[in-house]
Amino acid sequence: MSITGKKRIGILGGSFNPIHNAHLSLSRQAAGALGLDRVILIPTGDSPYKNYGSVTREDRYRMTCLAAQGDSLFTVERIEIDRPGQSYTCDTMR
Repeated sequence: MSITGKKRIGILGGSFNPIHNAHLSLSRQAAGALGLDRVILIPTGDSPYKNYGSVTREDRYRMTCLAAQGDSLFTVERIEIDRPGQSYTCDTMR
């Protein structure tokens, strides 16, 4: 926790098709370097730039949950999974 008593949170979004150890390792390194208390993983709903083939947005969400399971640094949010239409980072951050 920062000296102001507020939690420091990082956000990592991505297609996570599939999520892999490099995503988690990079997040852990960033958390250590920046003094983050938590990293929120946000799987993309429908990217305007990628084709996911037969992997659904729910599949990618579940893969992300499984990858983060048991590590208190990570939480997974469904904000882009539950929002209809294409996913844009600017909408999510708003």
